[in-house]
Amino acid sequence: MRSERPSRTARLVALGRALANAGLSHVADFSDPTARAFLSARGEHSLDRAQRAVPGGKRHAAARQMADMAALRTTAIDRAVRDAIAGGATQLVILGAGYDGRAWRLPELAGVKVFEVDRLATQRDKRARTAKLPAAVGLVSFVAIDFEHESLASVLEHAGHDSSSPTCWIWEGVTMYLTREAMRSTLADVGRRSARGSTMIVNYHTGRRDLVARLMFRLIGEPQISAWTREEMAADLRAVGYVVHEDSGMTDWNTQFARSQAAVARAAYMRLATARL
Repeated sequence: MRSERPSRTARLVALGRALANAGLSHVADFSDPTARAFLSARGEHSLDRAQRAVPGGKRHAAARQMADMAALRTTAIDRAVRDAIAGGATQLVILGAGYDGRAWRLPELAGVKVFEVDRLATQRDKRARTAKLPAAVGLVSFVAIDFEHESLASVLEHAGHDSSSPTCWIWEGVTMYLTREAMRSTLADVGRRSARGSTMIVNYHTGRRDLVARLMFRLIGEPQISAWTREEMAADLRAVGYVVHEDSGMTDWNTQFARSQAAVARAAYMRLATARL
């Protein structure tokens, strides 16, 4: 990933959520009013074109599929976050936060310390855009990191993260762009900063995207380079003390949140492991 500019994949994720918030998803009552504030001019144009697309046409179908994939993953993670906070987590750390809007839209985060960890370029752009949003619900700290030269454990300590209190960790849309070594190094830092009762929510891929998608992500400078089996992900989490209690995927979320109506079979490689310490 080129560190001098905001993440393009993060922008695509925000667009997916904005499309879903506009009513293009099969996930009933999905709402993320923060997403549109994070769109670039190109993203605004894409959203407008999708909203004007003829239902049943190719453009409308593509936009709806993008909206469904974003809404399903977001909803699954939201549920896990709510469970973690209800279970006693007093802090939320979002690794590779991108344009995540949870600190502004989840009422369960009232009074919760939220640490958004990301590269400076993405974070600088996001902070400018949050001026369009109401005040955050959570107590937000933006934690800039140079992953090549700084350790996660160190920057979180300096930011005021309390390693003696339970933390909910979100790692969404990141691991597939990391080497196994980089992923395990970050997990080791997570383990060192986690108190008993913490929860780790990690999004990962069991396979690769189709050829067209792989080429697109490579062209924008953010190629997928890693994938895990469920057993491999559970083993990596177990190595730092976390035990997986739920591992679900796109097909499960489609059943649970969209009555199996979303056309997301091609994204069956996308999974979410929720583990506890």
